[in-house]
Amino acid sequence: MDAREAEGVNSADVFRIEQFEETRARLREKLRLTPLLYSDSLSAVSGGQVYLKAESLQLTHSFKLRAAYGGLLPRLEEARRRGAVTGSSGNFAQGLAYAGRELGVQVTVVMLERSARYKVEATRRLGAEVVFCANEFSERTARVERIHREQGKVLVHSFDDEGAIRGDGTLGLELVEQLPELDAVLVPASGGGLLSGVAAVVKQLRPQAKIYGVQPEHVPSMRVSRERGEPTYVEPRPSVADGIVAACPGRLTFALVQRYVEDILLVSENEIVQAVVHLLDREKLVVEPSGALGVAALRRHLSGQIAGRKVVVVLTGGNLEPARLAEMVKSASG
Repeated sequence: MDAREAEGVNSADVFRIEQFEETRARLREKLRLTPLLYSDSLSAVSGGQVYLKAESLQLTHSFKLRAAYGGLLPRLEEARRRGAVTGSSGNFAQGLAYAGRELGVQVTVVMLERSARYKVEATRRLGAEVVFCANEFSERTARVERIHREQGKVLVHSFDDEGAIRGDGTLGLELVEQLPELDAVLVPASGGGLLSGVAAVVKQLRPQAKIYGVQPEHVPSMRVSRERGEPTYVEPRPSVADGIVAACPGRLTFALVQRYVEDILLVSENEIVQAVVHLLDREKLVVEPSGALGVAALRRHLSGQIAGRKVVVVLTGGNLEPARLAEMVKSASG
């Protein structure tokens, strides 16, 4: 029995390509069609034909807006009456705040005390209420559930949710339209929402394409879970990629990753920083560390193995404080 059967997840029924297309039709006017940019520099380094899916240029500068709309729209009428609540370190917080503002939903976001003030203030500017909790993810989960239970707010999960995964999968539909002959896709992975959504779409439309997830060595929860054959909790260590913090994949996302993803690649802290600086220097793109994982993995794992192949690297976000970016540039050149 494989992982999805063990969990009772029939991904062939729940995540058909028609359902992703229906979600995209609902989101088409709400999202920016982000560009697919050919990279001379990364093509030269890797030997492949490398394209960058610049989701860092999405309306909230993160793919998480797709998951937010995807998760909120099926519960919209109830959310308008009761409000919505989620827990997030920043990018999903901003995505749900933005979607809530546009759809007339009052959003509450629970964030750790140590959350980057840059992302906290951005979330507040979009109209959400921010509630802080102790610096433990278990505390954040407990606070979200308590607000949901006591105040009746609709709970919107950032990744382990059918609607969120379908929202994330709209990015996969764009990839195949923009580059129908793509051979491989590199996707940063935390809880697995984007990775599972993109993989489910691309593999159904182009089965021969290879899908790779990427995680920091400090937060290898999806990699460890794959090795053990079930969602596994892994205590994360602090990482420069502070948007990739899920200590355990979701039930739905893990089942899809097991079905559709070739491998989970790990990258070091230094490789992540080098990737951020490369994108700034050579591509003139501001990409946060979590969003640059695919570039780090391409340089470490796939150079020389993808000669002549068309490879897409998803740049998942660009919410990076200028002072922090300056520190990275300094450390990379030091």
